[in-house]
Amino acid sequence: KYALEAIENAKAGKEIKPKRNTNPVITPKELTEAFSINKSLHSAYQQLTLSKKREYSEYIATAKRDTTKLARLQKIIPLILEGKGLNDKYKKG
Repeated sequence: KYALEAIENAKAGKEIKPKRNTNPVITPKELTEAFSINKSLHSAYQQLTLSKKREYSEYIATAKRDTTKLARLQKIIPLILEGKGLNDKYKKG
């Protein structure tokens, strides 16, 4: 039943388009403070795509403890300077 419905929907040209995340990237204070210390980090961050900026910001913001946030920040600084995304090693292409 579902397969037939899917076939009919495809023939009718119906499709579901995923919604894009249009929320602005909220940069955590730890990352902002690192930018004020390291200007090359800030310029490298500005060159990243919006999705990569969002990945890094969420990675730091989701940590509960300050020590974890700082440890995560130290981990991502080299990646940002190289222009890589947080999860690039898992993506094809």
